[in-house]
Amino acid sequence: MSIRLAEANRAIQAALAKAHNLAVNISVTVCDADGRLVAFQRMDGALAEAGRASIGKALASARWGRPSGDESIEGSEYFRAATVIGEGAPLIGRPGGLPIIRAGQVEGALGVAGATDEQDVECALAAIDAFTPSGTP
Repeated sequence: MSIRLAEANRAIQAALAKAHNLAVNISVTVCDADGRLVAFQRMDGALAEAGRASIGKALASARWGRPSGDESIEGSEYFRAATVIGEGAPLIGRPGGLPIIRAGQVEGALGVAGATDEQDVECALAAIDAFTPSGTP
């Protein structure tokens, strides 16, 4: 099953609603398992750099099927090389990227950037809850 635009947009709206509740401005990216962009949105007032960071977090999470802040990702030699010569965008090993897993398969990932690491993760979790019917990634 592939990620549909409507479900990616629903997840993004959940992340944006959480950001609004936290009084922060973020960027949110949803990509498929191959790192192809499905949907992206940057809130008014969000730092411009947050857009690229949200993409990088989503790419890192999709690549390894784990949260982007996972220490085993950030510490790997491959990760450091990919950050520099990556796939046209940096792979960001900071918290805020989460894999989208259904039926045991990584179907993609989402990335949130623009607030503190903890707030980015809170917004990403809200998106995952909206993305999956059971609320579990």
